[in-house]
Amino acid sequence: MTTKEYIVQPYEHEPAGNAYLMSTVAVIAGLPLPIINVIASVIFYLSNRKASYYVRWHSLQALIAQAVVMPFNSIALAWTIRIFFEPLVWTETRHNHYEAHFNENLFDFPSAWYFIYIFFVLALNLFEFIGVLITAVAVRKGKNVRWAIIANITDRLCSKENRDPYAI
Repeated sequence: MTTKEYIVQPYEHEPAGNAYLMSTVAVIAGLPLPIINVIASVIFYLSNRKASYYVRWHSLQALIAQAVVMPFNSIALAWTIRIFFEPLVWTETRHNHYEAHFNENLFDFPSAWYFIYIFFVLALNLFEFIGVLITAVAVRKGKNVRWAIIANITDRLCSKENRDPYAI
């Protein structure tokens, strides 16, 4: 039994590159909500389930890249919301009146840890955003771009079975 080498057709480059641009466009629409980017990538992947292996593979790699960044963005969003909506804790003092003060909990006040984490998340998102743009341009030019760890996961999840209903 011989294995057939997959040949990428020129018309496949644009839809494969669009997989990365989908998450970039979703950033503009869903910047405050990290799940919006993942949902957009899932919809794009599901809409290309019957596309060629090349398009499906790049759609899945873009989806996994979004899924990796989402937990960091979600924690940053939740931490920020908690800081803005629960900044003061009211406690009863010995003289039967209430006094407001900041809670000493790590997640209640914008401490140095908060700013370090926000800087890390912004750097991670900037790195991912630039990587997505570079990957989208390269894939549209016909270069197969593989992200370091994510490509190995994509290889295991993406089937090489031809699902293209229009294949000749």
